[in-house]
Amino acid sequence: MTVTDEPATATLEQAVADLLVRDPDRHADALETLSSAGDRRTIPHLIEVLMIHEIGSNWSTFGFPEVLREYSPPRYLELPEARWPGVREALQSVAEPDFDSPYAWVEWESWYSQQDIEPLAGFDEWKLQLYRSYLPPVGRLLDTEPRDFALQDVRWGNCDPSFLAACNEPDFVPGDVASIDPDANDANAEEADEAYLEPDDTIFGFTVEETAYAVPRWVLFPHELANLTVRGTALSLTYCTLCNAPILYDRRVGDRTLTFSSTGMLLAGNKVMFDEETESLWSQHSGVPIAGEYLQKEPDRRLEVRPISQTTWGEWRERHPDSLALDLETGYDFDYAFYEDHVGFFEHYWTDENAIQPGLETDDGELPEKTAVYGVPADDGSTIHVYPVDDIGADEVVIDEIDDRTVVVCRDATGDVAVYEAPPTPLERDGEVVVDAAGDRWRLIHQGLVADEECDDDGREMLPRVAGRHGLFFAFRTQYDEVVVGPSED
Repeated sequence: MTVTDEPATATLEQAVADLLVRDPDRHADALETLSSAGDRRTIPHLIEVLMIHEIGSNWSTFGFPEVLREYSPPRYLELPEARWPGVREALQSVAEPDFDSPYAWVEWESWYSQQDIEPLAGFDEWKLQLYRSYLPPVGRLLDTEPRDFALQDVRWGNCDPSFLAACNEPDFVPGDVASIDPDANDANAEEADEAYLEPDDTIFGFTVEETAYAVPRWVLFPHELANLTVRGTALSLTYCTLCNAPILYDRRVGDRTLTFSSTGMLLAGNKVMFDEETESLWSQHSGVPIAGEYLQKEPDRRLEVRPISQTTWGEWRERHPDSLALDLETGYDFDYAFYEDHVGFFEHYWTDENAIQPGLETDDGELPEKTAVYGVPADDGSTIHVYPVDDIGADEVVIDEIDDRTVVVCRDATGDVAVYEAPPTPLERDGEVVVDAAGDRWRLIHQGLVADEECDDDGREMLPRVAGRHGLFFAFRTQYDEVVVGPSED
């Protein structure tokens, strides 16, 4: 058939409308009609219902977060009318691929993300109705205006705020309480039973007013976001597991303190956040509003970024012996220990170029998509300077220019990549000290470069750390207008 065949098009429009009714028998009849017609314009509709059908039908295998798979799925996914029997077969009749593995829905998502398929007229309202009816917590958030993205590009990440719950206002405990001492003796057995942090555990570390804090990655995993208040400072530690991107934001915006959470949606493989106060949508990676009140009233708003280190508990604690650690007793009753040994699925997404994040249209960019990079945005907010993590050696210092400001990129004292305002160049690395052109020595600490001279701490000059963000290269390529791979050429 052709797209100008009006009677046939009307039949297709009725069939996709029937996919929205709460009747699996009507769904099956509609899918048979779509399968027989073989019109590619129906592929976007079929992909949307395939995702809901597969997650609802196979919650114990595909539910997210994984620690909730032993529980029942959300009621709206349990209902029999949230099923579209024959949807995979319909796709195979309409599209070219013939995926038949247990993870066929993932393969369909990856394939679809690389296509440019025009849906039937009225797709946007059809998708909003689908989400409002079958994914109500997600649909409520998506059904907002204005938006700066196409509805066809946003993908459901098989979760929503009701079960991918932010970790709100957790406590912190002394590092001595949290730390497992590999040399502990039997006399400390009781204390050792309560400890939970191994020296090689990955943590996200930050400081506020000279106090150091550590959040274990494996504890943050089933939350992907923590709203914290430490020393009177309101922060959100956001984490996109698909991008491996921990980013620390100050959540004080104007006269509001925002509470962030995950929408359950993805845009170009990056999680979409929302604030509970206005239900505006935000890009997790760039920290800008992308829909709702803030986009309408403050489209140039950017969340303030704070420095954060991705390192090990052992490295962090060696430099911050008094560091506090996130209390494992969060009140959420999650089996956090599951993620100590089950991050492998996400490492597959982090390292395998053939594993495509949902909604990501791949591109032959300056770097491979899965390159781990550290990025610093320019003042305009639309340009970001990125540095491949593996290119920064332990004893290396890289000089670059960002907004006419000279910066130095190096490994900080914990071994993580960091960017600082630079002292007079050229520079040399001497252990945990940077030596400038005049021979002055600058000690690397989390907050900045401190003049390593004999004087009181309060009198020491400090060149501040320039806040940046971790992630895989594709997240920078898709979330910013221009990506500059540093260092810039002279």
